[in-house]
Amino acid sequence: MPGNVRFKTVSNFLKQKVVTEQMHSPSIDVSKDAPVHGEITQKSHPSSSTPLSADLGKRWLDWQCSMIAGLIRGALYQVTDQDELDLAISVWPSAGEGEALLETAASAALKERRGILRPQQAYESEKNRACDLIASPLQIDGKPVAVVAAMISTRSEPQQQAVLQLIQWGGVWLDTLIHRQSEDQELTDAFTLELMSSVLSYSASRLAAMEVVNRLAEKTNCERVSIGFRKGLAIRLQALSHLASFDPRTQLVRNIEAAMEEAVDQAAVLVYPGESEQASLITRAHSELSSQQGQGAICTLPLLGRCGTIGAITLERAADRPFDEETVAWGGALAKFIGPVLELKQREERSIWAKGIAAFKGLAAGLLGASRLKLKLSLIGIAAALILLSLIDGSYKVTAPANIEGESRQLLVAPQDGYVKQAEVRAGDVVKQGQLIAALDDRNLQLERSKWLSERNKIDKEYQEALAKRERTELSVSRAQLEQVDAELSLIEEKIARTELRAPFDGIVLNGDLSQALGSPVETGQVLFEVAPRDRYRVVLEVDEHDVADMNESRSGQLIIAALPQSSFAISLEQVKPVAVSENGHNFFRVEANLIEPSKLLRPGMRGVAKVEIAQRKLLWIWTHTVIDRLRLWAWSVGL
Repeated sequence: MPGNVRFKTVSNFLKQKVVTEQMHSPSIDVSKDAPVHGEITQKSHPSSSTPLSADLGKRWLDWQCSMIAGLIRGALYQVTDQDELDLAISVWPSAGEGEALLETAASAALKERRGILRPQQAYESEKNRACDLIASPLQIDGKPVAVVAAMISTRSEPQQQAVLQLIQWGGVWLDTLIHRQSEDQELTDAFTLELMSSVLSYSASRLAAMEVVNRLAEKTNCERVSIGFRKGLAIRLQALSHLASFDPRTQLVRNIEAAMEEAVDQAAVLVYPGESEQASLITRAHSELSSQQGQGAICTLPLLGRCGTIGAITLERAADRPFDEETVAWGGALAKFIGPVLELKQREERSIWAKGIAAFKGLAAGLLGASRLKLKLSLIGIAAALILLSLIDGSYKVTAPANIEGESRQLLVAPQDGYVKQAEVRAGDVVKQGQLIAALDDRNLQLERSKWLSERNKIDKEYQEALAKRERTELSVSRAQLEQVDAELSLIEEKIARTELRAPFDGIVLNGDLSQALGSPVETGQVLFEVAPRDRYRVVLEVDEHDVADMNESRSGQLIIAALPQSSFAISLEQVKPVAVSENGHNFFRVEANLIEPSKLLRPGMRGVAKVEIAQRKLLWIWTHTVIDRLRLWAWSVGL
């Protein structure tokens, strides 16, 4: 519901409320704690109720429906003497779709004797529109005489409750209209409604108070009407009729405030000169005020709000026109309904600090009261658990993903371009030092070796001939050629030897499998195998950047491998790498650790989870410090 519609609903609610009070004596007994779905309790009127006429019912329904924003259709049904639903007295704005829904809701409300809500009801022939149904019985002297039902546009439950309460207050107004149909009463109600409309049009409580005193002075023919509001234990004058401003230090203002405090303290309407039934009430301040004004007549009416008395209204007349019983009763009834309006405006004018204190008091009252017992027990249990956790110590451990790496790694690469001839092992195999792992095709190297051997034989023959002829020059040339050929042969022999890839030490093959790639070409420097020692490992932890500050070489912990969940391995930290690693938007530091007792069950590449013991901390801190630290960092980053 938009804000202006909500305001209209509240305003109309107060407009209706003012005319529900009897002129001679209060007839409404509404508890502020009464449930919204319940009916409004009414005291019996002195006279018997009159039948509900069609004209009065139509006028009431038209007025009621015009004040409810978003109302689609409304209907008022007569109730027979046998407490059964009769024909509709009136339908607003006219007959149409949804009358069957209205009649069904009215029958249910009459049967249950309370207001009902039925949200999200489909209507129209195609059932393609939805509305909320609200129905409530209207009682006169405790007996239902009519039932009102309304179709409204769909809205939230609190807004539905507000509409239902508005209809129920309208029922009280209907009760008053039935018992007060005289012309004088209608004129009085018109004045009251006009006064309340004017008061609601002001945003400030002081302006609203000035409007009230001016209109009351004119209506009651009083020489002066004043309104005062409670400020702590005292009453402070807020407005005087026909005066835009006044000096609060004057004796007249103080006497009026004293008279108001006298009525508020006794919680009674005080009339001076009083009648015999007021003999037990103290009217000293009224007597002094009357003496100051030439023995005038004074009537002080307490202003009641939702949270108690908020102030008072003092009316002053000449001594020859005392206040009669009817005027006092009318003024008392009017004051009861002006009070909540003025209190609402005062509450809206409060500072943010005052509103915060009031909200805190309301929350405290709700927590300490008897309502919502399950919620309060749950809150108490949570508070007790938090207190207990803040007292018990626990072992604070940093948890981080971990993986097993060999203490060292040896890469076996292709020594030259060639083709895979054979593959003896693959990843995961255990090898011994010098064991053949794989071999490359060496046929081209063998051919080249044969070529150089033939070249050497040829040069050696020339050398022998030069030696026989004793030709020193040819001997020197032949000797140099022989050395060159021997160097080429040595290089070829080395290349042939390197075509065989052998294990550099006892260990395990981590990577490499050429068994499915025989005959495939390889390039010089291409990594073919990776071998690591079998019994010498190290553990690498990936510690989150938020926890790395607690890491140092003196820490120890436990490691559990995913492949061996039933076993744990003790570790001790060795080194914290000072460089962060970023992966997938997550920053971590590599922390190296040693296994205190090596195990043959472990293999390089295994992953698991490590927990490093830090210190003894409170359990509450252990479970909440991560969130608190992140919130603190966020608050600092946004400048809080």
